[in-house]
Formats: sequence, structure tokens, C-alpha cells
Amino acid sequence: MHIGIALRDRHQALADHFADLAGTRDQLPLFAIEHGLDEAALEGLRTAVSGQLEADPQLHGAAWSWSYLPLLVMATEVGYRYRGTGTDFWPVLAQELGVEAGSAFRSGLSRLFDLGHRNFRLARPGDSPWERHFPHIAWPIGNALVPLEIQPQLTDALRRSVRAGISAENLEGLLEHLKMLAAGHASRRFENWLQQEEIAAEVLRRLLAPDAEGWLSKGILQRIDNDIRQDLSSHRAISEARKAAARRSARVTAIVPSQFVMTLVDSVPNQLLVRGPALPSQSRDDVIAALRIQGDRIRAAGSDKTIALSSFLAGGEIGLGKVTEMPTDPLSRGDAAHVEQGLSYEALESLQPRQSAFFLIERGERTARAIFPDEALAANASIIQFLRIDHDGTPEFRWLETSSGADVELLRRNGFKVSDKTPSLQLLGLLMSGAENSFLRGVPVLAAQSLTDRKLLLDGVQPASGTLRLQEDDWSVFEPDVGRHWVGPADGDDRDRVEFEVVEPPDLEPASISIFPANANISDLEAGRLEIIITAPLNLEEVPVRLRLRSAGKPEVISEGVIDRLPARITGHSPLIRALRAQLAEASAGLSHLRLTVDVHGLVQLTISLPPMRREFHHDTDLDQWISTNEDGRVLPSMVATLQSPIPRTSESVPAGTRLILPDAKDHGALTSGLIISERSEFHIGMHEADSISIPALLREASSRNNGVGLIDLARANVAWQLAQVSEQFGNWRRWSVVESLEERLIELLCGVAWRKLESGIDLSILSQHGALLRSAEALGLVTGDDLPEIKSNSDQLFLRDRLIARLRETVPDITDALARLDDELAGDLDLAVIDAYEDLRRHVQAGGREAFEEVDMARSSTTWRKALEQARDIPLLPMFRHLILPEPRWKALMNTWYAELTEDDLVDLLDSCHVDAFRRPGLRWLGRAELRTMLQLWLSPRAMIEADEWPGFLAKGLSDIQTSRAVRYVALRRKLALLDMPDGSPM
Repeated sequence: MHIGIALRDRHQALADHFADLAGTRDQLPLFAIEHGLDEAALEGLRTAVSGQLEADPQLHGAAWSWSYLPLLVMATEVGYRYRGTGTDFWPVLAQELGVEAGSAFRSGLSRLFDLGHRNFRLARPGDSPWERHFPHIAWPIGNALVPLEIQPQLTDALRRSVRAGISAENLEGLLEHLKMLAAGHASRRFENWLQQEEIAAEVLRRLLAPDAEGWLSKGILQRIDNDIRQDLSSHRAISEARKAAARRSARVTAIVPSQFVMTLVDSVPNQLLVRGPALPSQSRDDVIAALRIQGDRIRAAGSDKTIALSSFLAGGEIGLGKVTEMPTDPLSRGDAAHVEQGLSYEALESLQPRQSAFFLIERGERTARAIFPDEALAANASIIQFLRIDHDGTPEFRWLETSSGADVELLRRNGFKVSDKTPSLQLLGLLMSGAENSFLRGVPVLAAQSLTDRKLLLDGVQPASGTLRLQEDDWSVFEPDVGRHWVGPADGDDRDRVEFEVVEPPDLEPASISIFPANANISDLEAGRLEIIITAPLNLEEVPVRLRLRSAGKPEVISEGVIDRLPARITGHSPLIRALRAQLAEASAGLSHLRLTVDVHGLVQLTISLPPMRREFHHDTDLDQWISTNEDGRVLPSMVATLQSPIPRTSESVPAGTRLILPDAKDHGALTSGLIISERSEFHIGMHEADSISIPALLREASSRNNGVGLIDLARANVAWQLAQVSEQFGNWRRWSVVESLEERLIELLCGVAWRKLESGIDLSILSQHGALLRSAEALGLVTGDDLPEIKSNSDQLFLRDRLIARLRETVPDITDALARLDDELAGDLDLAVIDAYEDLRRHVQAGGREAFEEVDMARSSTTWRKALEQARDIPLLPMFRHLILPEPRWKALMNTWYAELTEDDLVDLLDSCHVDAFRRPGLRWLGRAELRTMLQLWLSPRAMIEADEWPGFLAKGLSDIQTSRAVRYVALRRKLALLDMPDGSPM
């Protein structure tokens, strides 16, 4: 009784609050998230609601009709935090409130939300496909106004809009541009949210001008703003957008250029780097805004190495390879855009490093930075002069010392100023990376002078706050503010001063791990759809990673490996996850819940839960019927497909052998509920049955008719086979043989027979640059010939192939770098790599008790090795497709893009930026961003594709534009190659 009274009192307080809001809004909606309660009040509300739910968990009692607002607020709080597709919302709410959220509870909750709508004008769901499919969930999520899930997409889209020149004062134009961008997003939730134009416009206006007045309550806008600030990327995005909206120009009057840096090994130059300028926080943001690079990353030209701009502009470094001649423009954009004029082009040009022949060896003697005439050099400095590249490509250097009179004279002739005396004043502090005498705020700056005890002052007026005894010297302690300063003796002159700068520490994003899809489940892991994204504030190489799976009562499953470079995306078909899946398959029966731990050694760790996939239909084996697990309670008959006839159809009898069964419906819930059944008797049948897969004649049409199959039925079959649940490995192997055949037919329908034949002939060894190098070397006779033994055994050939790739990788880790420094010595090392691989095989044969060939010796010309390296560099670009992708500018844009770090949204942006409609006509484009997204998801994320009700219509448009269909397929292939994301069973 006490709980009921407490709940009623809280309901009344909320009712008064909402009534006050409603009185100021005319006919505009209210949102339950505008409750105005703090964390303590929400906890009390949750306790009261949970208590009442214990007494009436199905919401049948009349008490809920006059005390419902607390329940609506708690459900909306879950909706605000929820990130998922909708299928797992109810378990989250059930855990929050301690109630079984069954169908009666869900219907009752919607009834109470509707009551809140009629009494207080609480927002009601819209009419998007997602809201129609999840009508009960749409109430609490719709009342969350701007859920956490869409905040990063919203802020990024706002920034991209203002970068595109869309005025924040033109809300209608801004909203239309946001809709265009959202049409290419992988998630439809943001796109659906924008359809509520009046609400979206108010949120946009208030986010861009936080102090502006409006009809939404200040409290909820402040909460959204605070949550945006918690995500560093979102905060940067909205900050930049607000500056543009306030008409503060993003133009930077003077961009400090980056600088060349050489790493030193035993004082000898080794690697060439570009080091970014160490800029204060505000200047960094201004430069990032001026560059307008999607993803805010910068790349080493001609390389896949990138670094976050926030890190680069805080003194971060990006490698270029072995020291050779200084390139003229070593930096390029880190996105897919090709900009040749305008503000962003000028900003990048200003950021490029200047060339110099002189390098100052820095503290620690591990690096040397480029220096220029008029720069002052200390009396005890060491300099390296870059002289020339000799005839065999080797760089020549000269070492100079400012303590040598002859060297000083040479430096002065080249415009440098060399001090006549050794500085008596030294500074200590926390140095900003990549900057001389630039210290981070928050750490004292210490100053000491040798051979004198004169009093030191900061900026000529401020005495030290104390002294510190270090290494037998007394150091004066200063605590300067951000800005430029100098320290010197109170009675000294300008020559006795040392200038320095104090800057804000860089606001770098910490290392992080995320999982795609965000609501991943066991089925995603088993099917190879789960991806692990690892980010780091700086580029790191050779990073150990451990994946660990745990389940109650089961042995722990572990997979370990080394990531070549961070940031990285580990796909479901990568060796690391593939090894995990192989172990999991041996004991997967009965798994109901898994915990996945990703441990990036010494950097970051993440543990997530992987629940079983919730399927919208359950199969009744006895009745051969499918029963909906949603509120509608639908009962559907089965469709069936077999290896010999993989297109699902109705059938009077149950066929023998491996088969797919699924509900007879076309919505995405039915397509994701299928089951693959195999019979044990098949295990003894020959393995050639997969060759008998039979697909009806193809119709280059959307719909099937007569005895031919059209695009949509073929795509549905492909998705159904991919997403079906399978209980054992034999059925899984059969499944992928069917999927491969269906994909071949889809490629033929959309891209043509010529494309399909070219693609089927691609050797998957080109997945890696060293696989491509081996392929080129084989074609040029570098790894075979009269002086090398002929290997006849298939198993020995495979062993030799693996060893050749490994040995070549050890010799030339980077193909581009190897090309830059190739000489007779390196060509000889490559010869030795081939000899070592054959020696590995010889020992392997001997270890097996077989007679082996004699030790080998061989030599090939450096010219031939150069051809092999050049071909290996170009093969992963898939140049064989060039003549099939038109027009030529589209091919160049797609070919010259680096795909490893691009998201699916970035890929849609890339396709959109170079798109040309096959049939040009006035008005709207035939293929827009929504169509491009659907066509791409067919190859990369079919489950996401079918979540949109409109996907069949979008996909069918691809039939009328073969050039765009080919461009989309090319992008999908390049991304899979870049991420080593190829089906199980590939050579890699």
C-alpha cells in the first residue's frame, strides 16, 4: 500500500511538470525524457516502479491508469540509453525494472504511453518502417527525443553539412542536406529520426546555438549537450559546427608546416618521418576544420599509413619508409575525397613539410629534425647534412658539429646563426612531442644556470615559486600560464634569456575497442559477421592481441595473434577470429551465452556479452509451422531450399539431404529465422555433391517469372542461406558452398558475364602484398627455373608457397619501401629468401623420412625483382577491372582510395562522390545514396540491408545501371581485400 501511494505521489508530481510544459507548447509534443529529474530522483522512481510491478507485473490493474507516468519515464530512460536494432530492447528493460517483459506487459506499456499522449501530448511514434515493425518499442525510444545511439551520427552530419557550406540559418536546407547524408548511413535510425522534421529542426537549431530560446526544455538540451561532450569525436564535431554557425571563420591565417624527421640508429639516418606541428588545442581544432577531411585522419602519400589529425597536430609522426630523397608532398588526405582547390586544398599545402639538407640531432640522439636558414643553433649542437643519392640509390651524409670552426663556417655560409658561447641556462619540464622548448601546462618548468647563482625571473618580473635540488644543481621552479614566456637573470640582457612556450596538453582520444555490429550475438560470431575495431591515439605496430571466449561450464577458448598496425579492424574471416570460431565449433552445442574478452596487450581491454540471436519465428517441428515470437502471434507455413534447388519454395514433402527451411513470408524477420538441417547419413556421401547446385535460368529483371529467377528472389535466397542457424560444421560447409554459387549469379546479373568471369579467376593469394609478390615472382621466373628443383607433390607445393611468402615478408616487410631502396644488395637478399624457402622445404621432406633434393643456389637480376615488386604493388588494386568501370574519373577515384580504415558510411560517401547516373535526366538522380547503400550492403552486410522495407526496390534499380553496379562491387572487393575479409577456405 505504501508503495502504491508513493508511486501515485510521484505520478502527480510528473503530471504537474508535464502540464506546465504543455501549457507553453500549443500543439507541439512533449517527451517523457523531459522529466527534469536528477539521478537520485530517478533511482527513487525506479524503486517505486519496481515495487508496483511486483504486485502487478502485467499492468492489468486499474492502479496503473492513474500512476503510469513513473513507468513511462523509466522505460524512456532505457530507450535513451538503448543501442540496438530493437530485438533485444525488452531484455534490457526487464533487467532494469526486474520484470518479465512478455507480450502482455508490452501491450500494456503501449496502452499507458497512449494514455500519456492523450492526457499530456507525449510524443507518439512516427510511421517509419522501423516504427511499424517495432510499434511497442517505438514509444519509449521516440520519447527519448535524441537517443545516445544517434548522437554521434547527428553531430558528424552537422559538421559535414557546415563543411559543405550549408548555412545554419537555413534550417530547411540544412535538414534536407542531413537527410541526404543519412540516406547513406548504415543505420536507419538516424534517417528515420530526421523524418520528424519539426522536432529535428528544433534540435538542430538548439544544438548549434545552445543559448538560444525554443520550445524544447533547456534541461533536456543541456543533458544531450553533456552526453555529447562525453564522446570526444562527437564533441569535436559539434564544436566545429557551432563555430561555423556563429560565423567564426574556419580559415587559419597561418598554418605551421610539418617537418621532416630522420630516425637514427647508431647516429646513422634510418627511417624518414613527417612530424606534425605541436599546436595548442584551439589551433588544432581550427586546422582540422580547415582541412575538412572525413574521419579527420591524414595519410602518408602512396601508403596505407594514417594518423589521427588530433595526434598529428600535437606533434605526432607518420612514417614514410627508409631515408631517400625528400618527397615534395608526402602528406595526403586520409579520406576518399580528391580535392585540388579551395580552402581545404590550401590548408593541406600549407601543412606539407619543407625540404632541407640539414637536420639537427635532437635530445637523446635518436632523431634529427629538419632545420632552415636563419635558425639559431647552440654552440654544442650536432647536425647531419644530406648530400646526395649515389648511383646505387644509397643516401650520403656529412656530420657537422658547431664546436668545429670549419663546420660553423659551412653552416653560416648556408644561412644558419651559430651561437658563440655555450648556453649557461637550462630548462626542464614535460616537453610537448615534436617541439623544442614547448612544455605542457600543469607541470612546473625548472630552470638552472651553470657557473653562476644569479636570481632568475619569469618574463623579467616573476620570481621562482621555489627551488629544487637535482643532480647537484639548484633548479628554480616556475609555474607559467599557457602562452609564450622567457626566463633569464634579473640583471642579464637579451642574450642571457631562454624563450619557451607553455601549451595545453593534447586532448587525444584514448585507445578503445568496439564491436560491430554493436548488438552482436553468437550467430554473428559463428557466421563471420562480427568485427573488432581497435583504435589508438598514435600509430602502433606489431601489437599482441588475445581473444578469449568463456561460457558457463565450458572450457575457455583462446586465440592469440599480432596486429601489424593500429588502428585496425579485425574481421570475422580474419585468421584471429577464424581460429576462435574453429575452436568454438567443436563445443558449440548448447551454448546459450558467451563472454568475449578482447585484450590488446598493455593498451586496452574490453569484455562484452554475446547472447544467442533472437529470431522472430520459432519452428514447431511436429507441425512444420513457424510461430512468431512477437506480439502478433503469426503462424506461417514453411518454405524449403536444398543444395540442388537453393531458391526457397513451398513444398508438400520434406526433401532429403541438407536443406534450408524458413517461414513463408518476405519480411526481414522471416529471412533471418531460417534453419539449416543436415542428416548424418550425408557425412559418408562423396564431397562432390556441392557441385550439383542448380539455379534456374537468370532473368535480368527484378521479379521471377515462368521458370526463370529474378534479382530479388536470388538476393533473398542468398540472405536466407547466409543468416540461417546451423547446428554443426558439416551443414555450415554446405551452406557456404551454396552462398558462393548464389553470389556468382548475383554478380552476373548486376555486373555482367565478363565481370563474373574476371572475378572468378582472381587468385586469392593477392589478399596480401606478399602473396601478390609471390604471384608476380612466379610469373617472372624468380622462384622457379632450371636451377631450382621441380616440386611435384601438391602438399609440398603448398608448404613451399607458405614458406616463400614468409621469407619474402621477412626480407621486404613493405613493398613500397623496398621499391624505393632496391639495389643489387637487396636483390641478393631476395634471392637468399627464395633459397631459404627451398631449404625449409628440403628439411621438411627429410623430417618426413623422404628423399630430398640437393641444396639449391640461384641468382636473379635486380631488374627482374623490380618488375615483380612493381606488379605486387599494383595487383591488389585489381587493375583487371579498369575497362569495365566507366567513366575513367570514377575508376581513378575508386582505384586510388585506401580502404582499410573506411567505414561502410565512408564507402557510400566515396561512391556518391564519383557517381554518374547511367541515364542523365533533369530532376532527381536515378540512383541516390539510399540505393548505393543497399547495393553495397548486398555484398558487405546483408542482414542490415533487409532491415529496410524498401530494399527490393532500391536493389532492383541497380539492374538498369551496370556501371554503378560494377563500381559498388569493386568497392566491396577492395574493402574485403584490405581487411583480409574473405570466406572461410580461402588460401589466406
